[in-house]
Parts: sequence; C-alpha cells; structure tokens
Amino acid sequence: MSLYDAFTSVKSGEIEKNVHFFSIYERYLASYKNRPCVLFLIIDEPHAQAQAEMWVRYLGAFSKIICLTNGYKGQDQIAFRAGNLDNPLFRKQLVIEFGAPDIVIDDGSHLPEDTISSFENLNSIIKNNGLYFIEDTYTSSYTSYWENYKGSLGDPGTILGYAKDLIDEMHAHHTGQVIPANSFSENVQSMHIYDGLLVFEYGRYLDRRSVKNF
Repeated sequence: MSLYDAFTSVKSGEIEKNVHFFSIYERYLASYKNRPCVLFLIIDEPHAQAQAEMWVRYLGAFSKIICLTNGYKGQDQIAFRAGNLDNPLFRKQLVIEFGAPDIVIDDGSHLPEDTISSFENLNSIIKNNGLYFIEDTYTSSYTSYWENYKGSLGDPGTILGYAKDLIDEMHAHHTGQVIPANSFSENVQSMHIYDGLLVFEYGRYLDRRSVKNF
C-alpha cells in the first residue's frame, strides 16, 4: 500500500497533507515497511487518531505509533502519551516503555518555539540511522501569509532560520572548535530541505578523514 492509499483509506478522521509530501515520505520510509519500528508522532489531539491510523496502514503490522498527546484508548499498534518533552523523566519513560524512536514526525503546533524545543529534546534519544521529519515549515517563512504562526522571513527564531544555523552546526568538526561538537553534529549525517518539509538523517561517521588514492 502506498502512503497516499493509506491516507485515502483512513476512516477515523480527517487528515490534510501537501500532495508532494507523500513521495518524499515514501523515499525515506519504504525500508521501514513491514518491519519493527517505533514512530513518535507530535500531533494535536483532534488529528492524532486519524494520522496514527494512516501510519499504521502504511508501515504495516510491526509498527508502533506513539502519539505524544492526549487521545482515545490506544489500540494494539497505537498509543497516546501526553507530557512535557522538556521533562527528561517523561522522555526517559517513553524510551523505557516503547524503546528509542526510529522515526519522529512533528506535525504539531508549528509554532517555532514548540518545534525547536521538541527537536532539541528528542534529538538525543532517536535511534542511530533514525529519521526526524518536521512538517509545514513554510508557516515560519512569511509574516504576511502565516502571521498566526509567528512567521517572519529571515528570522533566526523560526524553524527555517534555526535549520540554517544547524547546517553550520553539522560541520562543527571543520570549524576549529568555533562551533563545539555536540549531540547534533555527532549524530546527524544529513539534512534535507524540501518545500514545507525538513528531514534529518541520523547516523555516526566512523571516519571523517580525507584520503588520497596514492
């Protein structure tokens, strides 16, 4: 089943997605289909059940979807856990109960302070070779269109402004300690910036040397 087919098959509620997101998600998540995986979904309560159903339909019977919000009674593959991600005890309890996430998808408030805080709090617990998606990043771009989301072109406090700084941070090893190495530079191999969607690929470089062929 394609992600779009999963999307159109959902019966538990309404979902709204940008059309081009489907192919992007499939590019990264195809290898997780029908394999054990844990997905942490940052989502508001009214949309949680439907989105969780979509991801279960797409990822298959071995997936576990953890909605980080209040919600209905959980099902075999869907659980709801509300708490403050700023609280290290809450994060620890999530990992103890469900394991470290293979995938995180932030389709929550889209407010920059929430999005950035969630990313910084979950960055250190995501699995090696995991994936982190942030949806609807255009809400941070233009005040004239998205002022309700505190957007502003060129503002470093938005998620896109923050992501631009992360490009430098990812290259911390090449800055002569101007940017100290940290959990982001140590654990993130790549960033992909799409129209409205950020994707972070996790993994550690075992060797950063430059080599010559002779």
